[in-house]
Amino acid sequence: MTDRLLRRADIAAMLGTSPGVAASILAERGVHPIDFGFGRSRGPRWLESAVRQTMLDMHQAAQPKVKERRPAKQTNAPAVSLTNMSINDIYQLTQGPCVQ
Repeated sequence: MTDRLLRRADIAAMLGTSPGVAASILAERGVHPIDFGFGRSRGPRWLESAVRQTMLDMHQAAQPKVKERRPAKQTNAPAVSLTNMSINDIYQLTQGPCVQ
């Protein structure tokens, strides 16, 4: 199957912008035209498949990414609270020497 060659106006219509902006978008994405030189019915032409692939790549890049969940923090220290302690443990804790 032969690939069609598109003019500036054609790529502008495909991308929905002005011809200059469409050419610069393709150039920054690495799609460069085939230049047939000066004259009537000549000038830069882009491969339709390359323009279409660039549009698909731009669409794929614009889609929201799935965020990876962070692993939960592991606490190595045991939970110490007054509710977990016996009355004798609380008494010994309060009667010991005070460190300040």
